Amino acid sequence: MNKSSFIEELEKRSIRCSESQLAKLWDFMYHVLKTNEQFNLTAIKDEETFVEKMIFDSALLLLDNRLENQDILDIGSGAGFPSVVLAILSPNSRVYALDSTTKKVEFIKLYAEKNNLENLTVINERAEDYAKTHREQFSFVTARAVASLRILIELAVPLLKVGGSFIAMKGLGFEKEVNESIDAFKELNCKIDYIYEDVLPQSKESRSLIFIKKTRKTSKKYPRTFSEIKNRPL
Repeated sequence: MNKSSFIEELEKRSIRCSESQLAKLWDFMYHVLKTNEQFNLTAIKDEETFVEKMIFDSALLLLDNRLENQDILDIGSGAGFPSVVLAILSPNSRVYALDSTTKKVEFIKLYAEKNNLENLTVINERAEDYAKTHREQFSFVTARAVASLRILIELAVPLLKVGGSFIAMKGLGFEKEVNESIDAFKELNCKIDYIYEDVLPQSKESRSLIFIKKTRKTSKKYPRTFSEIKNRPL
């Protein structure tokens, strides 16, 4: 996926990207790939695949402008996806990149400082610990993490304001995870708002955005410790 096909596919989905934003996205890609030679940030090493599976995939979150001018928390931000992409493409939003791996956090923080991404805040902490001090503060929470949906829900929903949405970024077979999460939805006071399905234009891989809306406050006993969440999921 090159620059022209990237812009073309965004335009098909009514996602805006200016020339300056495009330049920033490509600059970030080069920075990730160069740093990747020193320590592992991503398994993807060729540019066209990187654009499609990291940048374009992240940009899909901006489909209908509902994230515009909002407080957005990205759990498990890793090398900065989708957090850095959101910060570049949605400059009026306040984006928070949360990750427990210090090297990755320092990588994003240094890049943000050098490139004046003033709407991006980087946090080095585990999600279940961060929720103890930042409960119900965000309008949107996102996650590209490979963890199962019912695990992600317990980490994300306590951080949402009532009426806010957790957007789980999933691929093929998400229906099974949704069915396994029915009890978690009830326990955490949330429900599926809607599901957006798409196909990556080059690889033809399926992508799904599951919008989960928080309907009432979540009990303060959640989230539990990660070992409890993992070993005894709701």
